[in-house]
Amino acid sequence: MLEEDAVAVGSTIDGRELLLTANSVVPTLSAGAAFVGGGGGLLLGMLMAEGRTRDAAALLIAGVLMTVAALCALRLRASQLGPEHLSRTRIRDDVAVVLADLGRGARYLAARRTPGEGLLAMAAHRFLYGIVFIAAILIARNLLNPGDLNAGIATFATIVGLIGVGGAGAVVVTPVVSRYTGPQAWVALMLVLAAVSQAAMALSYARWVIMVCAFLLGLAAQAAKIAVDTIVSKDTHDDFRGRAFAFYDLLFNAAFTGAAGLAAVLVPDDGWSRWLFLGMAAGYLLVAAWVWLRAAREPREVDLAAFEAPTTPVASPAG
Repeated sequence: MLEEDAVAVGSTIDGRELLLTANSVVPTLSAGAAFVGGGGGLLLGMLMAEGRTRDAAALLIAGVLMTVAALCALRLRASQLGPEHLSRTRIRDDVAVVLADLGRGARYLAARRTPGEGLLAMAAHRFLYGIVFIAAILIARNLLNPGDLNAGIATFATIVGLIGVGGAGAVVVTPVVSRYTGPQAWVALMLVLAAVSQAAMALSYARWVIMVCAFLLGLAAQAAKIAVDTIVSKDTHDDFRGRAFAFYDLLFNAAFTGAAGLAAVLVPDDGWSRWLFLGMAAGYLLVAAWVWLRAAREPREVDLAAFEAPTTPVASPAG
């Protein structure tokens, strides 16, 4: 996972500031690659006429790139990523062990406070962001460019591009400013910025307003994620860090998927509703207030032994 790669980068250098810088750069690479791929798809759509040939070309290019990625992965040796010892137990028993380990990891994160609270804040943000993302698709297609599919795709690509530009700005701003605020306060401030962007969307759906708000939301989203990545990396013991980022990925993707389902009910066909975006702004402000007022700034000391797997006693041989 890219977040774990960032941990590895930060673990070779002393100091929270450099860890924050590593977490700014590494997780952003995947988002940057996605934006480049989206831009390539948009360019392909503009250069080729609509039809089967364009669709086939897009699928062929995607297949070639995935094949190249798979070939790059083959450079890893069979045992390089583990496990060091192959399991000889039944799959059912292994699943039970994994679930028990995840349960202990969840209890550890909750007891430690800062990493657990960071994960909850990011899940709430991702849920709200997912609703806004679906609304942006409908606004670009049905509100700003009704009846013109290609123009709608181009508008949505511009929105996504500006979100990406905002995310790139977060890579530069976050390591500098958050050193003075602390990561928790920085997360709260970025959630307030996201609320401002949604409140502006509630006032107007003018094209320039939507574009500015896309940039602000991209900046807030990536800046908050960088800070949460750093909190989880820094405040989680090595024995539980893998499980922490497993929960991170689960919550991150589940929140976005759940948001898509709710958006199908809440978001109107043209994507814009004053009450919808006011609700998004209120949601961001509530999460920001919780992080600012209630979230811990320092991790709580815990006894790791209380969260370790119980050892199975070994029977002594009969004498």
